[in-house]
Amino acid sequence: MTQAQQKRAEHIVEYLLYLWVMEGVLRSAGFREELFAAFEAEHGQADGDWLRELARTLREEGLVEAGHTGHAHEVLTELALLHDLLLGAMEDPVYRDAVVVAQPILDDFRRKTDRPMHPVEQLCTALYGWWLLRAQGKEVSAETAEAMGVLRQMANALARGHIRVYQGR
Repeated sequence: MTQAQQKRAEHIVEYLLYLWVMEGVLRSAGFREELFAAFEAEHGQADGDWLRELARTLREEGLVEAGHTGHAHEVLTELALLHDLLLGAMEDPVYRDAVVVAQPILDDFRRKTDRPMHPVEQLCTALYGWWLLRAQGKEVSAETAEAMGVLRQMANALARGHIRVYQGR
C-alpha cells in the first residue's frame, strides 16, 4: 500500500493535502528524475510509481505551472458533498459542533480570499497554507496556531465522517 493509499483510507483530508503538497513538490523540483529516484529510495517502488503517475497526470492535464489534478478536485467535491450530508440528512452532532467552532475562522478566511469557496475548500486551503508556512520555516503566531488547531478538529471530524459513510466503519 502506498502512502497515498494509506492516507486516503485513514484520513481523507490528509490525503487531499498530501496530493496538493506533492503537486507542489513536483513543480518546485522541476519534475526532475532525481526527485523520483530519491522518493523511491526512501519510500519504495510503489510510492515512486505513484509519484511518477502524479507527475504524468499533471503534465497530461496541463498543470505543470499551477492548479490541481482532476482527481484532487474530485476528492474536494466528495468532501464538500460529505460536509453537506453530515450537516444535513445525517445530522452528525460531532461534525456540526466542529463546524460551529470553526465557522468564525472560516468566515475570516473567506473575507481574505478573492473568490467564493465552499467551507471545505476554505478548510483545506487554510490548512495547506499553514503547512506551507511551517515548511518554509516561517513564524506562525500563537493566534494562527490556535485557529489551525480548531480547523484540524473540523478536518478530523470530517475524516471520521468519511470513514463512516464511505467505508462503513
